[in-house]
Amino acid sequence: MFLRFSMELSNVISQETAGRIWNCYREMHAAEKLLQEMDETAKRYERDVRSETVRDAFGRHGNLTLGVPTGDACQRILDVAPSLARSVILAHVANKKAELAEANEQARIEMNNAC
Repeated sequence: MFLRFSMELSNVISQETAGRIWNCYREMHAAEKLLQEMDETAKRYERDVRSETVRDAFGRHGNLTLGVPTGDACQRILDVAPSLARSVILAHVANKKAELAEANEQARIEMNNAC
């Protein structure tokens, strides 16, 4: 019975829509985790001017890096201020929430059409 039920559900929404929904949740979770880590570091090192930065594997403070992979290379900027990085992360979360709303609406349409 479970197999038949799950096979019926697998055709309710497309794999593409399910993937979009999963990707949005994954990105929002990763961003929230990064913001939480930045907040915890800031609380731990209140007197440090660079307290919002995340420590590297050796425990050193530093500004952040923003990179965009482009095929066989990666374009990146170094020394991104934590406050700017926070703004970029928050904008990314807002973007993913908007994409999630679209994907959820698409899923609703697909489910209605499947019935």
